[in-house]
Amino acid sequence: MEPSEERAGSMVLRAWLEGGQPDCLRVRILSSIGPDQAPPLAVSTPEAVHEAVQSWLEQLLIRPDDVPVTPG
Repeated sequence: MEPSEERAGSMVLRAWLEGGQPDCLRVRILSSIGPDQAPPLAVSTPEAVHEAVQSWLEQLLIRPDDVPVTPG
């Protein structure tokens, strides 16, 4: 039996309140899965942070051979 290939990733969130104001949330998101690093993402709502984390986790759960091929 072949050993299973480990699939791993990382996500870093840096959040701050611009000007110290509670309605001025800023979040910078850095993420990668395996050797592939995504471009930095900047969001400003908790909902957008949640969406980014959920999307990243969904991508992590996809096996490489499950990724659909889109014709070019």
